[in-house]
Amino acid sequence: MKSVNKIDQLKKALKDRNCIVEKHSRVMEITFEKTEDAEWFEAIFGDYQMLSAVSCLMSMQGANAQHKFVFNIKDMDKFIELLKEE
Repeated sequence: MKSVNKIDQLKKALKDRNCIVEKHSRVMEITFEKTEDAEWFEAIFGDYQMLSAVSCLMSMQGANAQHKFVFNIKDMDKFIELLKEE
């Protein structure tokens, strides 16, 4: 239950972005439909890596111009807090 609650918190932190959030064990997958949202996420990701919240970003552009990011979560609570600050 705790993991589901954190995913809900993450989705709430990203509520202003048009995206799909999926969690696979300790790997997160976020798919943005709008290019500007994807660019926003990619621009701030480096800061999150330096703050040890996430690591290992893999970026892909899929069908219908969707932008998918797959990365490891080191600290979900910190990641959520950082997104809330943006």
